[in-house]
Amino acid sequence: MIILHFAFIWVWLGQAGVEKKMSDEGKIIEEITGKIKSGEVQPWKAESVLIEECGLKAPEHYRIAAVSRRRVIEELTGYEFNYLELPEQPYLMQWRCPKDKSIWHIEARDQDTACTRCGASLEPFGEEGERYRPLANNYVGGSEEYYSYAGQIKVFGDVDKTFTNVLAYGPGFGSLGISVGCFRVNKLGGAEVKVAKLAGASRNLGYVFHGEEERERAVQAAKEYLPTLRAEMEEKYLAEFSGEVYEVDFVRRQHHGQCYLSICFHTRFEHARGHGDTSIAVGFARGRLDKKFEEKGVKYQQSLIAMGYDGDLKPSPRNRRGRYVSAQVELPISAYEKMSKTSIDSLLTYMEIDRQGVTQEQGHFLYSGMGGEIIPAIYRGTKVNPRPYNVSCTENVYVEIRGENLIYGVELPNLEAGATSSREGLICPTAREVLKFMGIGTSREFAAATAAITLAGEFNFTLLHLRGEMYVSND
Repeated sequence: MIILHFAFIWVWLGQAGVEKKMSDEGKIIEEITGKIKSGEVQPWKAESVLIEECGLKAPEHYRIAAVSRRRVIEELTGYEFNYLELPEQPYLMQWRCPKDKSIWHIEARDQDTACTRCGASLEPFGEEGERYRPLANNYVGGSEEYYSYAGQIKVFGDVDKTFTNVLAYGPGFGSLGISVGCFRVNKLGGAEVKVAKLAGASRNLGYVFHGEEERERAVQAAKEYLPTLRAEMEEKYLAEFSGEVYEVDFVRRQHHGQCYLSICFHTRFEHARGHGDTSIAVGFARGRLDKKFEEKGVKYQQSLIAMGYDGDLKPSPRNRRGRYVSAQVELPISAYEKMSKTSIDSLLTYMEIDRQGVTQEQGHFLYSGMGGEIIPAIYRGTKVNPRPYNVSCTENVYVEIRGENLIYGVELPNLEAGATSSREGLICPTAREVLKFMGIGTSREFAAATAAITLAGEFNFTLLHLRGEMYVSND
């Protein structure tokens, strides 16, 4: 009985210790959550505050900081995390190869500590408290894509809303730059957005002819048949999403003795991406035109679906797929000069250097600024279609002087997205959860949020470049 009594006391004391620890942890999380919401603590400073003010030690502070940021997001949005996993050890550990002394950053849950190059067993690197690093700045969850919290961005204009930014960034400081940029833009009243009512999609037919005369006969026959063909395409394949064929281009090219003809069908939709439906409709058109050419005695060497002109994941100024959206902020020139610690002429020169780098050195228009990194991060986070890392949207950063005011903006001419799970493509539970947290319910809202987040990042990065604070060595 005595032994059992002592065992009971030991178990009770252990449970009491666990409960006290949980209670203390809950109070810390509540405190940090409140300070982040009030602005007293910036989200990316949660880890340092937990060590310096709350007495936590590495690596436990990484989990508490992530939980606190998750709680902030839940309280701001009214949703709860159900699918975006938070690992028990949300941090990486540093290792070193004993052979070549290379440093390895490996997620803490990864049990494979062999060097990928030579197979040697990696050794712990760094002092005990310094071995650990965050999976990503402002980390809030994710086991393969590491999601970051990047504050909120307020937009007005064609969309009037505040979006909560949950982005799949991975390692790097990108989320911090966006967070600071959002703070700056919000202080200036938010980002004014203009979103095109309709989104475009494109698909092309290609024909090969032996001579120019035969090609021209084909063009004439196709143009005569187009009114009937367009009506059939819309009725059979585009009506479900209220789509229409709004334009058809005829592009003539030649390779040695072969004459090419691309017939480019451009469609548009208000609430859908329309890519799949457009592809099927143009496939139907190919069969109809093949038959019509045969009836007219037009001889072609080859008929096919030609994808070279439709902007299918090809960043190009000719890309007419997706929806136009722009976001800009307006402020007094004097205020910007105070922010940037330099003259407005320095900003204009900076923009010209950037423009030349894009249009002259690259040879064609792709991205100016950081769009090539920011835009894919939003696609990766929300998993809307398309979901590749190299998206087809281009980006232009612009600056205008209007009286005594400066206008700083970005425009995304062809942002392609279908934000609902349908025939346009399945969106996984994690991504649907992220869309809800962000406040995105439609493809127009996706466009507005993407442009505003991109604007925030660009606005902040430009200021840092002008101040000489980007990529500065500590030596």
